[in-house]
Amino acid sequence: MSLQPIWAIQTRSRQIDLEQFSAEVRPVSGAMGAYVHGLDVRDPDFEQLSRLLHSFKAVMLRGQPADLSIADYVAFGRGLGELAVDPYVEPPFADHPAVMGLVRDADSDAYNFGGDWHSDGSYLERPGGLTVLWGKHVPTHGGDTLFADMELAWETLTPAFREMLDGRRVLHAATGLGQKVTIRSKGDYVGLDRSRDLERIEHFHPIKRTHPETGRHALFVNQAYSVGIEGCSDDESAAILRFLFDHSGLPAMTARMVWEPDTVLIWDNRMTTHYAIGDYGGQRREMYRLAITGETPF
Repeated sequence: MSLQPIWAIQTRSRQIDLEQFSAEVRPVSGAMGAYVHGLDVRDPDFEQLSRLLHSFKAVMLRGQPADLSIADYVAFGRGLGELAVDPYVEPPFADHPAVMGLVRDADSDAYNFGGDWHSDGSYLERPGGLTVLWGKHVPTHGGDTLFADMELAWETLTPAFREMLDGRRVLHAATGLGQKVTIRSKGDYVGLDRSRDLERIEHFHPIKRTHPETGRHALFVNQAYSVGIEGCSDDESAAILRFLFDHSGLPAMTARMVWEPDTVLIWDNRMTTHYAIGDYGGQRREMYRLAITGETPF
């Protein structure tokens, strides 16, 4: 007998009053995500941006200045909160250590950094809050970013299953790219920091996470870093996590966000997971990431 469900899960489309925003807002999917025109990162309206993120969880700010500089970009990131420095990746700009470079040349066959469902830095004691990604040079097609709405994923579990998970913690762990792929040289898409030995970083976090500003709850697991459920055997943990990964990645939970030139993407890692699609071989892609430190999950 096939374990594939006959009928795909259906969810209700999020109903959000777009008139509350002065910017032009176009929702991406029924679950989450929005394309936004009219917000300039060099003169940001942080109050409106906060409302957008609470409503849509991930927003693409279109039409940014063509002459946007790294300094402008970092100043915008600082306005969102405390900038984090990645513990594994070597920054491309000495003056801006919080900037991660994600640069892939057209002829590169390097590892697709981000090519798995994940929440940035979930293995840290204080995982990523917001992530900001600037597409300085993007392919003409391909390289989209997938998102999953983990609030919706939690809501659509049965009450009995939520009751079983509520109050339990999951172990998030990472050792850097070194255990996934050999980085041949500095600048090979992501430069591994060779100045020190890689250390395993791991922390337990609640499976049901509460957003500190909205009070809403989300399923806080991800395929890249969630490795075990506290109090469960290895087999039990693997089976439950496999189900949760599959459930949260169902099409009705997701949004596929399409890159255009002069775009800055911002998302909330507390309430989402994301997946960088590596389907743009033969085209150059140059992106820069900033991570805004979050709180200890509760």
